[in-house]
Amino acid sequence: MNWSKVIDNSIEVLQKSDRGIVLMDMYNNILTPEEAAFNKISVTPYNALKFIQQQFAMLGFDVSKKENRIKMIALLEELDRLSIQRLNF
Repeated sequence: MNWSKVIDNSIEVLQKSDRGIVLMDMYNNILTPEEAAFNKISVTPYNALKFIQQQFAMLGFDVSKKENRIKMIALLEELDRLSIQRLNF
């Protein structure tokens, strides 16, 4: 897995979650309650946060620790700031 794919998957999971719970079909596709009901698909509730933590853990990043998330935000903001400065030169 690569970072981009894990981030995209995490965003999708969070967008389709309801209070931290997602619904997965037997093929591990994430569905909204509306999709499952409309298509009459059997689903199992799954903890979205656990799913995301597992995805990032496979890449060696523990997102369950708040200090790690804060450091990552700081890093991304600094990278963004530096890239804007480089464009201005």
